[in-house]
Amino acid sequence: MPDSFTRAGSVWDTGALTVRQQLKDRYLGVTIADTSALTPAVARWIIATYTRAGDTVLDPQPGAGVALCEALRARRHAVGIRPGYRWQTTCEANLALARRAGANSNHTLLDHPGDTRVAELPAAVDLVLTSLRHTPAADPSRAVSRLQGALTPVANWVWPGGHVVITCRPWRQRDELVDLAGRIEQVAQACGLVPVDQCVALTKPLRTAATHLDVLVFAAPTAAVRSAAEPAPSQLAMAV
Repeated sequence: MPDSFTRAGSVWDTGALTVRQQLKDRYLGVTIADTSALTPAVARWIIATYTRAGDTVLDPQPGAGVALCEALRARRHAVGIRPGYRWQTTCEANLALARRAGANSNHTLLDHPGDTRVAELPAAVDLVLTSLRHTPAADPSRAVSRLQGALTPVANWVWPGGHVVITCRPWRQRDELVDLAGRIEQVAQACGLVPVDQCVALTKPLRTAATHLDVLVFAAPTAAVRSAAEPAPSQLAMAV
């Protein structure tokens, strides 16, 4: 994990290429259905900002595997919880594409957070990168509940001072903007995480209508402020 970070700025220029251009020759075409809350360009920006080569990136709900594949391509170790039936084949195929393109870091898809293979993973996690996925007609409470269910078992896998980054797209119901950022922050704080930053990542070229993702950045508490009752994160095996 880097010793220090330079703040990337509150607005990220991650929309120079369309999502289809970002996916071309790197992902299965169907992956586009899973990019509403995280694009490859945004994932690359986050990984480059909060990790260095050889670090470990975890997505507990990887979907089509965008975060994991970008971690591999950036020479990070990638760990995910195996997605459900809808995305399992696509995720595995996208990881295979990344490997064929020359990514030689390790990747592991665990069956669940209590998988015994957790003990075999390198050290602890440097970055958790995941997304709040939703559809316009969905109930925001359900999406937030799914996020909490995915984040809670793995939050203490992160090194003290390591980062958890959660992305989501703005959500309106009946022409009113839903405060997803506030709900995500509540989930993160319930997991013992500390708010660090909130940024905007563009998903389309600046010449087009503004479209963006909200990026919420949290830090795992340092050892000095962790409760003595919490498991130490020095080894992932202790979280099983």
